[in-house]
Amino acid sequence: MPGRSEVAALPSSAALRAFLLDGTAPVGLTDILRAFERPIRDKARLKAILHDMALSGALLDLPASRLKAAIGLPETARVRVTHLRMDGTPCGVLADDPAATPVALTTRAPDLPCPIPGDMVLARLRPACGTHRREARAEHLLVRVAEKQAFSRAIDPTGTPMERLWACNPQIAGTFALATPEHHSLPEPGAVVMGTLCTMPDGTLAVHNPVAHGRADTPGMASQLSLLTHAAPTVFSDAAEQEGQRVADCTAAMQGQPAPADRQDLRALPLITLDDETAQDFDDAIWAEPTDAGFHLLIAIADVSHAVPAGSALDREARLRGTSIYLPDRTVPMLPPSLSANACSLLPGQDRLCLFADIQITHEGEVLAGTIKRGIMRSAARLTYHDAQAMLDGTLLPPTHPAHALPATLLQTLSAAASALEKAATKRAPMRLDEDAWAITFHPDGQPAAFVPRERLATHDMVASFMIAANTLAASLAHEHHLPILYRVHAAPTTAQPRPAARYCATAGRHNGLGLPLYTHFTSPIRRYADLVAHRAISAWCVGNTTATVACAPPDMQDRTLASHLNFTERRAARSAQDSQNRLAAAFLRPDIGQNVNIHVTTTTRHGLCVRLTKTGTPSLLPWSAFPDYARMNDDSLHGSIADRYTPPVQNGALLMADLLATCPARGVCVLASSTHA
Repeated sequence: MPGRSEVAALPSSAALRAFLLDGTAPVGLTDILRAFERPIRDKARLKAILHDMALSGALLDLPASRLKAAIGLPETARVRVTHLRMDGTPCGVLADDPAATPVALTTRAPDLPCPIPGDMVLARLRPACGTHRREARAEHLLVRVAEKQAFSRAIDPTGTPMERLWACNPQIAGTFALATPEHHSLPEPGAVVMGTLCTMPDGTLAVHNPVAHGRADTPGMASQLSLLTHAAPTVFSDAAEQEGQRVADCTAAMQGQPAPADRQDLRALPLITLDDETAQDFDDAIWAEPTDAGFHLLIAIADVSHAVPAGSALDREARLRGTSIYLPDRTVPMLPPSLSANACSLLPGQDRLCLFADIQITHEGEVLAGTIKRGIMRSAARLTYHDAQAMLDGTLLPPTHPAHALPATLLQTLSAAASALEKAATKRAPMRLDEDAWAITFHPDGQPAAFVPRERLATHDMVASFMIAANTLAASLAHEHHLPILYRVHAAPTTAQPRPAARYCATAGRHNGLGLPLYTHFTSPIRRYADLVAHRAISAWCVGNTTATVACAPPDMQDRTLASHLNFTERRAARSAQDSQNRLAAAFLRPDIGQNVNIHVTTTTRHGLCVRLTKTGTPSLLPWSAFPDYARMNDDSLHGSIADRYTPPVQNGALLMADLLATCPARGVCVLASSTHA
């Protein structure tokens, strides 16, 4: 009888992965061998297989502590690259770590291209050393955001063009030479080229094959560069466009028809939308009436989950984008315009499917009862924040304005209900963060005309109060009924992290910013994928479909990959908007070069003063080297530390004056020098 092949009988990597994903209890080598009926002498070969699986990324999504630490496998993790240091070292964060531990990719596997901001790499981590940045080796490139990057002619601290290039992406530090200067010449100052960062034989990075892409100061280029440098998707697939058009056709055919049997008809209620003047994606509408105990609120939200089924082409595109991106002169929607500005938008006078929060509150804003239901609604009017504020202030609007068709007391009731909600919020002691929002106007030729601080009206706070109430209710219902949603969590400030950012998490957690034990995003499914995930779960629960409730959860919900991705796309959208504003400010401030500008100090760092230009609200850096007598060459004193000698006594919040030496619209940089310290 021939002997059995012991090598062939070992479980495959796929079989091992399936076994490890099928449980949560910690297992060791012996446990695995016993499960596959293998002898104990196969330990060494099994460990070798697991070692290779760890380095390939096959073990990344295992439940926490599934494999016992005694096995001694290399620690691997997904790393999202956030920036490149001056020396070319890629740095990032652990993509699946809620604490976002910082990582420096000090080495990388042979033939692995240099990771750039936005890339996802599989990294082998060195042992942790306290709370400092961890070092790692980049093993595999998991996601490449873009092969080509935008570059422009670099300028030195005096504003003089250099014989080198710098990336238009401000997260890539340093300057770069041309890889083949014999075949390509440097672009003219202000011109933009597209090229690839490559590693030269001496280990330095250089720009390969630059191709002209236009000038940085042409209309629309600021937003285009912001989208390019952050590799944000801007074009929808043909399949998604076709699906969107089919949904739009079905929505048009629904107009005036009887309400579906499983939905409550709200079309007789005067629900209204309040948004900015330029908004097109109206995803929430509100209504309120007084009661003996306080107020009855309805917050209706467009039912995007009905229009975008899980796994569809529309769903894949929405997940990829994660959120809409709002730039000063354009919007990149999460869903095609056929949905975002039409079939899903709560346009006035149009029948729309919705989910709605039905809430009863007291005069003190305490919730007496609340639930979420499925409905069909028809917006009675589309108001802007300024329209609503004018009406509340007693200002007469034109006779033809749609607000005149509303019940006379509706806005006053909404305002009173919002005031009640604000009373309850005040008791929670939420964090009050200053918002630096600016509006940019443009000349007819597309050039920036003015930067104006965005006005915060009482109607902004009124709508925000209603949205917070609906989001809180959605989080509570989801947690109570174990629905698969993403929670919005916000850590408490610490000395090391005085202003932590809110983030998405697959497990429930406290939102310290709002002072709430549970919170989620539910009220903006047209522009945020996390809200769409919540809608699918809650909509299925509304009709008692528990099977659909579980099925609607994305397959990567439990391993936090989805939360990590959406946290990344949220940051990408915010940075794209800020970078676009910075580039427009650099073009707008060009006539001020050589003159004094006012700056507001926000933070003092070891590199210099982080400041904001008061004329545009854009951030900049005033390095210590920009201060006159930086080296104290005229100071014969030997007293004082290096920090005392190099750091002028400037307090955070101070208003100073600086010399504007140069601007770079391609990178969004303003070069400053001190004119007030000597």
